[in-house]
Amino acid sequence: MSLLNPVLQPPGVKAYLSQGERFIRWDDETTIASPVILRVDPKGYYLYWTYQSKEMEFLDITSIRDTRFGKFAKMPKSQKLRDVFNMDLPDNNFLLKTLTVVSGPDMVDLTFHNFVSYKENVGKDWAEDVLALAKHPLMANASRGTFLDKGLVKLKMQLNPEGKIPVKNFFQMFPADRKRVEAALSACHLPKGK
Repeated sequence: MSLLNPVLQPPGVKAYLSQGERFIRWDDETTIASPVILRVDPKGYYLYWTYQSKEMEFLDITSIRDTRFGKFAKMPKSQKLRDVFNMDLPDNNFLLKTLTVVSGPDMVDLTFHNFVSYKENVGKDWAEDVLALAKHPLMANASRGTFLDKGLVKLKMQLNPEGKIPVKNFFQMFPADRKRVEAALSACHLPKGK
């Protein structure tokens, strides 16, 4: 074994994860089902979904604790959502289309992100490959450079229509110290307003 070759290779993101897939994201608390496009960024740092309004929500891959599909995925309890997905029909194939991503800072405070694909067995592939990314040893033991790259990737994915990074995204990335962010932006001669 050569000392020049790393023992662990960075995780590879499959092409279909980067290209994205159409899902319906649903929430039992708000009883809202919204069409989204679910993707993983090319470096495998974030699972994110884009709504029809072009609004994006991000989920850090390292915060994912589990992915579930089929009968192990979460089922809607509200009748309104059950009607949307035609769950009460006898020939329904809802279980073949489900995907639940479980995330949280620890194993107690968990959040369930629920998706239903338009095609069968898509949820199974997504669940297996996203969990493989989340459980990769280099994701949990990343270097400082990786964390800087992770921040840059998130900023680059949230560009405004002119192709520039909005200042509010810097403030969202560092919410605890707004004054320090303003000082850093002004020291770099960058705009610090809205």
